[in-house]
Amino acid sequence: MNNLTIAGVVRDLSHLRAFIVAVPKKGRDGADLRVEVSFGSHAISVGCEPGDANMVDENGKPRLFCEERYAFSSGLPTMTRKMIEQNYFCWESQDRNRATNYAVVDLPPGPVNKLPDGDHEIIFFYLYPADEDVVDVKFVVTSCHTRPMVFGQIKRRYNAHVLLRKCLYERKRIP
Repeated sequence: MNNLTIAGVVRDLSHLRAFIVAVPKKGRDGADLRVEVSFGSHAISVGCEPGDANMVDENGKPRLFCEERYAFSSGLPTMTRKMIEQNYFCWESQDRNRATNYAVVDLPPGPVNKLPDGDHEIIFFYLYPADEDVVDVKFVVTSCHTRPMVFGQIKRRYNAHVLLRKCLYERKRIP
């Protein structure tokens, strides 16, 4: 992503360019696990009716540019890098009969029973096995927004490194 012009205003999207995070000694044969992080258009837009759209997503669906998500997106690369490097907790969510991964990125990692309930900044993502020599796993941030969380009601959680390694070794999309 480079620039986006909406209603004559140019928005800089250079902060959403893909980058690589290395997770030490978590790859094959003790090598570093190389993760390419990229961002989808939902990180800066919301769903809308076709007549209200001022952009389309990667699948050609109508979207409306969102100033709030755009502002939040400026910190997404740093939060995502930190989430991967520090092995944050992740969960699986069902949305419109489709599963996605998500992580709370406004809290440091720690015991789940000590995470405070309430509104938190969430990133939603998929993991794909990479078919390249440069990276092992592709981490695609599909969306981000504030969401109410009640941690005691969530049954199953994963560490980010567990999901990354599962994607690497099983060679399949997670989830």
